[in-house]
Amino acid sequence: MPNLTKDYYINFYGGEPLLCFSFIKKTISLLNNKNKEFKKRGHYSITTNGSLFTGEIFQFLNEHKFSVELSFDGLAQDVQRKQGSFKKTVSSINELLNYPGIDLEVNSVFTHESVGCLSESIKFIMDLGVPNINFSISIIQSWNKNALLKLEEELAKLRKMILTHYKKNGNVPIKTYTRDLGKGIYYCAAGKDRFTVSSDGGIWGCDLFADYFKGKEKSPEYKKYYFGDLDIFIKNHEKIYHRIFPNYARLSMDNFSTPSMKCFLCSEIEDCIVCPVNAAFSGGPFGWVPSYVCKIQKIKIREKKALEKELQKTSSK
Repeated sequence: MPNLTKDYYINFYGGEPLLCFSFIKKTISLLNNKNKEFKKRGHYSITTNGSLFTGEIFQFLNEHKFSVELSFDGLAQDVQRKQGSFKKTVSSINELLNYPGIDLEVNSVFTHESVGCLSESIKFIMDLGVPNINFSISIIQSWNKNALLKLEEELAKLRKMILTHYKKNGNVPIKTYTRDLGKGIYYCAAGKDRFTVSSDGGIWGCDLFADYFKGKEKSPEYKKYYFGDLDIFIKNHEKIYHRIFPNYARLSMDNFSTPSMKCFLCSEIEDCIVCPVNAAFSGGPFGWVPSYVCKIQKIKIREKKALEKELQKTSSK
């Protein structure tokens, strides 16, 4: 606790973290007591599918001012997730919006099969009054030409919907487009300003690395990114950190490649963000960007720039 910055951030994720709600309550109680002792300020968040929400949980999250990232795929919900979860999740969203202490963000994921639902799904979530919306494109499976064309169509439709919403409400709740990450070459922040404690007590740069290396304990890559057991890391963290972190530090866009070129040669490099672990889930090594992922990124960059221009025109009128 003394080594944490004055303002620190704790995120509970899974699986489904609310399966361990009693553990979360104990952890927050412990942290709050330590905050007083060491004059720290904790910021708490949870990533959940919302299936286990209860009145007690809502009250707890509100009392401790949690940021809640709720996984909800809009009109694709009952297809991509548990059948019947659409109605329950919408009810949970409406309930969460009634608690002023909860900062709600909804995250939607679209695959090559569900991309046709993207624009109407995001519009539906906007119309619910969700203040922060994020959507992402699943790249684990390959996207063919037709799926990429559909993505272009859907993002163009979404751009028009966002402009209509902006003219009416004066805001853009789509954080995928509005979150300011600054200008420059993207690097993976895993291990630099964040750590993950996996369910088995292991330390990783972020939760995606823990997921990726399940069942790959004997691979050479495993040892390059695994900080080790929590107890051992606490005792010898300086030596271990300086040995492992340089491997994470190399995970930046200027060190990545596509089948056709090195990413540092691309004119879009300062606008492109590819998670190296997400890309590796498709079957390649860290730093390898499949062609379809590159095309997805260029479509997203093009649409974001088009939206920014249209918003500027609308604002100047």
